[in-house]
Amino acid sequence: MPHNTPTLPLDPAIVDIDRRWKAAGIPDLYEGGNGPVSRERARNVRALLYPKPKLPEGRIESRTIPGPAGDMAVRVIYPLSGEIAGTLVYLHGGGWVVGDLESHEAHAIRLANRAGVVVLNVDYRLAPEHPFPAAADDTEAAVLWASTHLDELGGKDKPLAVGGDSAGGNLAAVAALYCRDHGIALACQLLLYPATNLTGRGGPEKSYLGENAETKALDPRVSPLKAKTLVGLAPAILGVGVHDFLYQDNLAYAAALQAANVPLLMRVHGNLNHGFFSYTEVSPASAAAADQLCDDLRQHMLG
Repeated sequence: MPHNTPTLPLDPAIVDIDRRWKAAGIPDLYEGGNGPVSRERARNVRALLYPKPKLPEGRIESRTIPGPAGDMAVRVIYPLSGEIAGTLVYLHGGGWVVGDLESHEAHAIRLANRAGVVVLNVDYRLAPEHPFPAAADDTEAAVLWASTHLDELGGKDKPLAVGGDSAGGNLAAVAALYCRDHGIALACQLLLYPATNLTGRGGPEKSYLGENAETKALDPRVSPLKAKTLVGLAPAILGVGVHDFLYQDNLAYAAALQAANVPLLMRVHGNLNHGFFSYTEVSPASAAAADQLCDDLRQHMLG
């Protein structure tokens, strides 16, 4: 799918993140393939280079819901004020290896406040301790639970959506397929720079997929692009930066959605890269892009 967004220089605030990262000699997040080490490294990098924005908070509830491997931790995040537009099940990013409820709480708070949704932030199981299909299983269980407990979330008479960033965007796309195939109505799927085709990839994907990764990558629950058909999926909002290493992946998925006549709103940012929803405290361009995507979600929820 061609896109006419011009490629602009990468936002200077993000360039500075990269510069400081290299100057500090910090390895790549996933170097070594060790989950606990990567998670500690990720927490330190976030605190040093792109801390969470300080956003006004509404009510936040920590609770558990039933999962396929026992109780699953979630946080229910309510808008600070205003009319509730519906419920969003949110899956955090982090290469299926890092990330948690804390790391992406500000994402959920921004979405709750700006889009007016009650967010169910899901603490799905991580690789390499819990390889595929653990994260996909947890995601589907969370969406199914939300669909039958809307009265405890954003309201039984209000719409349901799924969303996520990066690996969480992958899981959100997997959830959209699950909902279509199981008759669960979705207002939309919010895909923030999602990974939709894991064939031929290394890095954290290897930790996630384990043995026979290339064969597993052909499974639509790993690579939504490989689904037999995308026809009938919920409307999609897709946000990506031109400097994102998943940019071509996202263009390919957008084209596949359009070919399947899935309503698509695509936001392409010429000066942003992967992970911009995490950079809102230090990058005004990232904050503006994140707010626009929240507004897009609200419009879809309100119909």
